[in-house]
Amino acid sequence: MSQDIVKWNLAERVMDNWAVGKLIDWAAGKDGNAKTKASLKEELCDLAAELAGLTPSPAERLLAETAATSWFAFRLHEAQYASSVKSEDGITLAQSEHAQRRIDRAHRRFLSTLKTLAAVRRLAVPNLQINVARRNC
Repeated sequence: MSQDIVKWNLAERVMDNWAVGKLIDWAAGKDGNAKTKASLKEELCDLAAELAGLTPSPAERLLAETAATSWFAFRLHEAQYASSVKSEDGITLAQSEHAQRRIDRAHRRFLSTLKTLAAVRRLAVPNLQINVARRNC
């Protein structure tokens, strides 16, 4: 990895660190150890870096971090739903509908962030204009 690339660390901003910490605590569970939590945070940071690319603008970096966090939350909702369905007690139809709505909303947020990131990248590309003059001699 080049020295020019910023080391991805969501802990640079207090609110991001708090939100990501809550998601990681949720994913790791009550008995989650420090190693599991560190691995989850590393995976989240790696995804954010991958989405941002090599030389992201501040807006691209923030959107990439938001997309990675949205993806993480989306996957957590899916995992929670799968675990509820497979539990001994199962879940009610109302609980299932609620869980599926949470999954759908999280997925929509993830896709919306990716769409915005793509739009920001398109806007950042300099436009090339070629004027072709036609002369009749």
